[in-house]
Amino acid sequence: MSTNENRNSLLLFQNPFATMRLGDNMNALLVLMADILLAVNMVVQKKYQASEGAGMKPGFKFNALGGLAAAVIFFCISGFKLEFSVFSLMCATVMSICTLMYTLLGFRILRDGNTALYSVFLMSGGMLLPYVFGIFVLDETVTVLRIIGIVVMLIAVFLSANVKMQFTPKLILLCIAVFVFNGCVSIISKVHQINTAYSPVSSSAFVMYANLIKSIFSGVALLFLKNKTTAESTRKGWFADNKMLFVIFLSAAVSGLSYLFQLVGAKELPASVLYPLVTGGTIVLSALAGKLFCKEKLSTSGIVSVALCLVGTLLFL
Repeated sequence: MSTNENRNSLLLFQNPFATMRLGDNMNALLVLMADILLAVNMVVQKKYQASEGAGMKPGFKFNALGGLAAAVIFFCISGFKLEFSVFSLMCATVMSICTLMYTLLGFRILRDGNTALYSVFLMSGGMLLPYVFGIFVLDETVTVLRIIGIVVMLIAVFLSANVKMQFTPKLILLCIAVFVFNGCVSIISKVHQINTAYSPVSSSAFVMYANLIKSIFSGVALLFLKNKTTAESTRKGWFADNKMLFVIFLSAAVSGLSYLFQLVGAKELPASVLYPLVTGGTIVLSALAGKLFCKEKLSTSGIVSVALCLVGTLLFL
């Protein structure tokens, strides 16, 4: 969808399929591939967490080594060229900090709550905030069907949580922070991809910088944690099992490619379309991946939520 079609327009009734060009369909296909890779990565991370645990130290180890591996992979993809842009470096730094923050807070939520609660706020923030940003800042098109799609997907996400716990003020604040940080990650990604005034680097170079910075921050944090928690011992140390190194490398490659596809799609697809597609597609495919590869059981509410996510996603195409 071109900028001229979006700018200064508020189309309340519009056939969303009629506004999709061939290029938009190709970018939507890239987003679908990104969703598939994200679902695969969730399965890989479950294998890692089942072996190493879901505490802060395993999380920082995963980010430090995984970020470094992804940076190397995308340095190779970029043809061993070292691009530089102050604007891109600033975006990558802020995005890496936001990623680490919601990861760190996510581990606290997992300790006090559960995975479903973390997923609700993480994915909702990654979808809703860039949607609002796209409408009010980028003058992107608003349609009744997309508004309905947002409502349907939010209902589906909360249904999938099925949370049964006592909320505390601290837990609520942590969840809100995760919502905001992941929403900021999506917004920064979009801003970097559509900007041309400050000579941003290529998509592959941006992914490389983001992962390298994440690796450095995680490594420093891990050293700090190691010095401050010497009494704490891990079950396997620094990945004595070589299989865990393979799992981390696989996760880095899969997540890196997924994010690259999202960045390429972000160049043309409006933010109000891109991130609901990522959120809804990931929810649906992750549920299927968990069923197929992790033998997870889907409850009735889980099946309903997956179906609603699929309907909500289709309303954005």
